[in-house]
Amino acid sequence: MERLSGTELLQVAGRLLAENNYKEAVKVFDILVEKLPDVPIPLLSRCTCLIQLEKYNEALKDGLKILELPNGPVMEDIANGCTTIHSVAYMRLAKCYKELEKTSEAESMIKKKNEIEQSIIPNTAKSSLIKDLPPDEPSKSLAEKLRIQGNELYKHSKFKESAAIYSEALKNDPDNVLIHSNRAQALLQLGDLENALWHADTCIRVNPKWAKGYYRRGCILLEKKQYSKAIVALETASNFGSTDKELSKKLKIAKQFRKQQQMSEINSMKNDASNFINLSIIGALVFALVSILFWYFSDQIITGILWSMNFAGQLLVGYLSIDNK
Repeated sequence: MERLSGTELLQVAGRLLAENNYKEAVKVFDILVEKLPDVPIPLLSRCTCLIQLEKYNEALKDGLKILELPNGPVMEDIANGCTTIHSVAYMRLAKCYKELEKTSEAESMIKKKNEIEQSIIPNTAKSSLIKDLPPDEPSKSLAEKLRIQGNELYKHSKFKESAAIYSEALKNDPDNVLIHSNRAQALLQLGDLENALWHADTCIRVNPKWAKGYYRRGCILLEKKQYSKAIVALETASNFGSTDKELSKKLKIAKQFRKQQQMSEINSMKNDASNFINLSIIGALVFALVSILFWYFSDQIITGILWSMNFAGQLLVGYLSIDNK
């Protein structure tokens, strides 16, 4: 098991989770946590499995370790009402404390989770809250509101309109990786691959350990038919704990197309070599034929050249003698 790549381990873990085999899944996540100690997703996944196994004290340890790592965005369907790694961790911790009958600690975890989400998603029904935020918070709150609007447009296949909304959102929060990721996806649907790639690369620049940025980059490079680069990006996304269901499929497609591309290049090289050899053979045959003809007619050719030179000499003497007269 330890010899498997990050991608292969995630595939095994996914299969085990689908089978509700949490005990074996924990063993896989143990290896991933050891290989990627600074990546929160394997820890979060193991924490969730331990909760399912009712091993709440062990799950608590993982939840607290996650809070020591940098916070970052997560897909909204991982945990209801959670948009960041730390939010999910607080939810998992609250569950553990509740099951361990530590009510006050559980309530504290929920409160901290809500504080994180309130700092990201504004309560539009209470505009007075916006006035109390620090100077840079109103613009970030507006950016989040615009992002949600863009998401709704995207769901209805209005890719051009959603891309425009995301662009407006970035004016208010230029380093928001979620918005960059969303705009990259919208532009990918529109076929604007260069700009889509720029936004994906910006995600990686802002948060080099965020799996979704590498996944976006891999999907775009796949469309650009840069298969080797796409494979690197997708495998990096997998190593950082990407939970996207399409990742394995995209990676398989990229590898298939790269293999076809390599075979095509090899065949092209073979054809070029074959053409060169054919031309070389033809050239050698022509040279041999000319050599044979020259050898066969060499006496006549030399005689003809000597006769021509003698005739030219006589003409020159005659011309000079006329001038002297």
